[in-house]
Amino acid sequence: MGVEDTPESAQLQRTEDLIQIVLAAVVPALLAAMLFSYLLFDTLFPVLFLAAVMVAVLMLIPANRLHKLHFCTWCVNTLPAKLITSIVGMIYISVVAIFAVGLLSVYQGLEPENPITFAIVGGLLLLLIVIMSYSAQNKQRFLSTHKRFFPKRHQDLADGLVSVLQKNGLKHERKDASKGASIELPEHGLRVKILPLRQKSSEVLLENITEKNLSMAVLLQGYLEAI
Repeated sequence: MGVEDTPESAQLQRTEDLIQIVLAAVVPALLAAMLFSYLLFDTLFPVLFLAAVMVAVLMLIPANRLHKLHFCTWCVNTLPAKLITSIVGMIYISVVAIFAVGLLSVYQGLEPENPITFAIVGGLLLLLIVIMSYSAQNKQRFLSTHKRFFPKRHQDLADGLVSVLQKNGLKHERKDASKGASIELPEHGLRVKILPLRQKSSEVLLENITEKNLSMAVLLQGYLEAI
């Protein structure tokens, strides 16, 4: 909604999907394999551990690509929702793996009923409930937010946007804080958050976008790009 279909935006979505798949499936699968190998094939444990480390290191590549692409195009802020989905997958597979390993450990003379095992499973299930509740409460907020990075200080972006709004006679309210600036347009129900990033760059979040204020949101995006 309000985001152009450009090669950069398509690449950004593919990169986000790659990160989601790796975190939701590959990482917990490696963890499950490590648990099973420790019990059944202990010689494979170091190999799987090294594979897990390699996956973690290789994830820096799509993360860096994602960071660079955010400077090129606006996108719907879908990454938090995708990360939540990934975490749910990680927890689910981890719980199943721990439960299965606990059952198999009976044949190895171990004690699957150890209180620590139940504490871990119970903690993961509780965490799953909390995360799913958080997702239900915030998913729509994420999807109604557009995001982009700019190679400018957040103060300069905020000052420039306020100047443009004043010139065009658009009512606004600016609030400055240590973590950035917030500019609200009460007549349109929109909020622009400008947050500082490292190396004199900024993250801009355009929140509360709906079909009614979409044209104003696109106009604000143009204002920010022109600063």
